[in-house]
Amino acid sequence: MKAPKFLLLLLIIILNSCSSDNSNEDNPKDPTVPTSKFAMTAKVDDTVWEVNNPYNSNYATKPLFDYYPASEYIQVVGRRNAIDEIRLYIKRSDLKIGTYAITSTTFDASKTQIEVSLNSKGKSQYVVAGSLSITSIDLTAKTVTGTFSFNCVDDYSKPVSASNPVTTKVTNGTFNYKYDFAY
Repeated sequence: MKAPKFLLLLLIIILNSCSSDNSNEDNPKDPTVPTSKFAMTAKVDDTVWEVNNPYNSNYATKPLFDYYPASEYIQVVGRRNAIDEIRLYIKRSDLKIGTYAITSTTFDASKTQIEVSLNSKGKSQYVVAGSLSITSIDLTAKTVTGTFSFNCVDDYSKPVSASNPVTTKVTNGTFNYKYDFAY
């Protein structure tokens, strides 16, 4: 009879000593790891975006276009609704901690790039300048984390000017995605 009482007492002690404190999830020690539950966040003009990929997860998606082959790029997408999204194309050769200048899209697989589809604005928006910083990479878990910001214009063929002003500002962007999983 002593064994069942001892086991019961041991079980009570174990259960009372367990903690449900998940403070590290809400306040991580590493300041480079975003605390958001979303794969991508950004402020687009005056609107805060908290989004995931088109499948509502934090997985990178396979690039759709030949000029961004999956063998050379990691594509991370944040979709706000059926018509608005931000696409970051991280060149695999740039998959290291650092900051990369974003310029107008070249469609030539030469650099890390950003594209947008902001169809709710009524006019096409084209990225003209910005930056993308990779702040953390885990090559074992296959995760990439970072920040971004950029400006857009209506006409990509003209320089930014009074007749072609910046029409969209994206600031405070963060991303945290898993990449290279089986599609």
